[in-house]
Amino acid sequence: MSTRTLSPLYHVLLFLILPFGTIFANAKIDRETLVQRHNVVTTAVDPEAAVSVGNGDFAFTADITGLQSLAADYYDDGLPLETLSSWAWHSWPNPKGLTLEDTMKAYPFYGREINFPALQHTEAGAYFRENPHPVPLGRIGFLLDGKSIESEKIEHIEQTLNLWTGIILSKWEIEGKVVVVKTAVDSNDSILVVEVESELLKEGRLTMQWAFPLSYQTSVKNKPPLIWDREDEHTTTLEASAPNSWLIHRNTLGADYWVEVTAKNATLELQAPHHLELTADNASHLVFTSSFSPEKNPPFTAPRDVFENSTTAWQDYWNNGGMVQLNKSKDSRALELERRIILSQYLMRINFSGSVPPAETGLTQLSWYGKHNSEVYIVHASQWYQWGRVQYLEKGLQWYKEVLPKGKKVAESQGFEGVRWPKMSGYDGRPGPGTINPFIIWNQPNPIYLCEMVYRAKPTQETLEEYKNIVFESADFLASYAQLDSETGFYNLGPPIKAVTESTGENHTRNPTFELAYWYYTLDLAMQWSERLNLPRSDKWKEVRDLLAPLPVEDGKYLEIESFKGVYNSGEPVANSMVLSYGLLPNTDKMNPEIMRATIHAVTESHPDKLQRWVSWALGMSAMNYTRLGKADTAIAIVSNTEGAARFMPSGHVRRPREPNGCIAYLPVNASFLSAIALMAEGWDASKGHAPGFPDDGNWVVEVEGMYKLP
Repeated sequence: MSTRTLSPLYHVLLFLILPFGTIFANAKIDRETLVQRHNVVTTAVDPEAAVSVGNGDFAFTADITGLQSLAADYYDDGLPLETLSSWAWHSWPNPKGLTLEDTMKAYPFYGREINFPALQHTEAGAYFRENPHPVPLGRIGFLLDGKSIESEKIEHIEQTLNLWTGIILSKWEIEGKVVVVKTAVDSNDSILVVEVESELLKEGRLTMQWAFPLSYQTSVKNKPPLIWDREDEHTTTLEASAPNSWLIHRNTLGADYWVEVTAKNATLELQAPHHLELTADNASHLVFTSSFSPEKNPPFTAPRDVFENSTTAWQDYWNNGGMVQLNKSKDSRALELERRIILSQYLMRINFSGSVPPAETGLTQLSWYGKHNSEVYIVHASQWYQWGRVQYLEKGLQWYKEVLPKGKKVAESQGFEGVRWPKMSGYDGRPGPGTINPFIIWNQPNPIYLCEMVYRAKPTQETLEEYKNIVFESADFLASYAQLDSETGFYNLGPPIKAVTESTGENHTRNPTFELAYWYYTLDLAMQWSERLNLPRSDKWKEVRDLLAPLPVEDGKYLEIESFKGVYNSGEPVANSMVLSYGLLPNTDKMNPEIMRATIHAVTESHPDKLQRWVSWALGMSAMNYTRLGKADTAIAIVSNTEGAARFMPSGHVRRPREPNGCIAYLPVNASFLSAIALMAEGWDASKGHAPGFPDDGNWVVEVEGMYKLP
C-alpha cells in the first residue's frame, strides 16, 4: 500500500515528529470497514435506490421489499426492476426472410465502393437493430391477498445492501405486520435465493409471484416496457413437480429456458397464464430458490450455500485487487468520492464482469436492445486492469476471440485486411445496422490496447501467445483502412467515418484527432508485440504509423476533426473527443501536451456551464486529461461534481444526460470514473510522486493498494 498526505511541508514536519517520518506507511487498509461504510441503506420507497445482486452473467434488481413487488412505481420514476442474464437471447419472427444484405448501402471509398449496413430506417434495418435481444427472465414479487402491494401502504422501511457480502436485508411493515427478507444471488450460477419471515406467510396472505412477459417492446430503444398482453405468443408450463421443487418451462419467441423453484413446506401453482404463485404451508418462515438456465436441468445449490457463496465471492473480490481510501482526508468531498468509488466497483462486478461484453446499462436495464457498443468497451474494460482485476478483462477478450472469424469476413467483404470488429452487436458478434454504427472506427484499436493491458499485468510468453491473433489481425485492419493521400503524402482516416461525438456527416469527416492518435499508438503497440514474440515487424504497420496525418491544429488548439474548422470561433460549445488523446492514451510523438492544455481549456470555457459540461463518460475521460496535464484541482472538481447529470444516485447509478428517462443506469460513467480515480491515485509510467491527481494542499490523505499504472 502507498499513502500520501498531500503537502511536502507536512511530510517534513512529520519526519521531524514521528519516528518513521510518515503516517500510515506500514498501515493496511481495513477493506471490510471501508466497503461497509458505504452500504446502501434505504428507509423509504425510492425508485432511484433500487439495488441489484448478481455475478456478472446474471442479475436481479430489487425494490425495498427485497423482491420486485413495486415494479410499476420503479419503472415510472427510477430504475426498472429486471431479471437479466448474459446467456438468454431471442428474436422476433422473421417471416419475410429479411437479411443483413437488405440493410446495405454503397459508399465511395478512395476509388472504390464499400457496402455498409446503413439503411437503418427500413424494415430490415429495424429488424436487425432490435434482434437478437435479451430475454427478460421474469419478475418475482410479493402479493398481499393475491393482489399487487401498494407502495403507500408499506411502512417502517429498513433496507441494507451489504456490499461486503452481496446480500440485501429488507425489513418493512404492512397492515401492522413485519416482513423480513434476505436476498442473494449465487456467485457463479443464475440462482436467486430468498429467505422470508412474517406472520403474513403463515396466515396465507403474503405470497410470492413469478410473472413472465413475452419480451420487451423493442420499438423503444432505452428502458423499453415489458409486454404482458400477448399471452398466446409464448408458453409457460409447470412441467414437473417433485418434493420441494417445481420445474417451469418457458418458450418465448422460439427461445427455451427453464426455471426451477425449490422451497420446503410450500406450494407452487399456475394461477393464470404466465403467472405462478408460491404459498407457504402454515409457516411464518420460508426459504426459496429460483434457478434459471438454458438447460432443462438447472444447476441447484442449497440456499445456505448460495448465501455463503455470495459472501465468499464478494469478500474475495474486495480483498483482491485495487482499493483507494480517502476517509482520513479533510476535504469535504472525500467521503462522497469514496462512496462513488466503492459503489462503482460493486456495479462493475455485477454488470461488466460477465462472459459477453455488456450493453451500456449492463444487466440492470435494457438499452440499445441489450447490445454491446464496442467503441465504449475501452471505457468499460480498461478499469479492470487499473484496479488489479485483469481476469474480468480477459473474460471479455475471450468473446473477441470467438467472433474474430466473423470480423475477418466483414473486413474481407469490404476489401480490408485483418478483422473489422462489430459495432452494436449481441452475443453473436453480428454488426448492427444504423446511420452511425457502420461508420464508427474508434472501436477497432480497442482490443490492441486492452491486450496490452493484460500483458502489463501478466508479462509472460503465454499472454503474448494467447492474444497475438487479436493484436495482429486488428493491426492489419488499421493499416489497410488508412489510405495514402498522394497530394500530402500522409495516410488519412475517412471518409466515410463518424468521429466519437457522431455529430458530423460521415461523408465529410476526415482525420479526427482522437482516432489518429489511437491509430498511431496501437500500431506502435502491435509492433512491440512482434518484437516480444521475435517475429518480423510489418513494414506496412510502420509505414502507416510513421505517415499518419498529423493531428489537426487550428489557432494553437486541436480540432476534433480536420475537415471541420473554425469551431473555436463559432460561439457554440466545442466538441470534446480530442481530449481522449491524452489521458486515456499516453503522450506519444504525435501529441503536444501544451497544445492539449490550450485545447481542453478552450473546450471547457466554450460551454456555458464550464466544468459542469464534463458529464456522462466524459466525466472520467476529462479528469484523466487534466490529471496528466498536472491540473489535480480541476480533476478533483470534475469527479466529485454533484450537480445535475453528474449526480450519483443512492445505489451508485448515473443517468445518461441526453436521455434522463431512458438510460437511468448508464454504466460507462462508473467505468470512466474508476479509470480516472485509478490514474489520479496510482499514476502512469512517467508520473512522479504519489497520487498525482489529488491536490497537494494538505487536505487529502490518499491510501492506495493493488493498483496498476497506465502507460
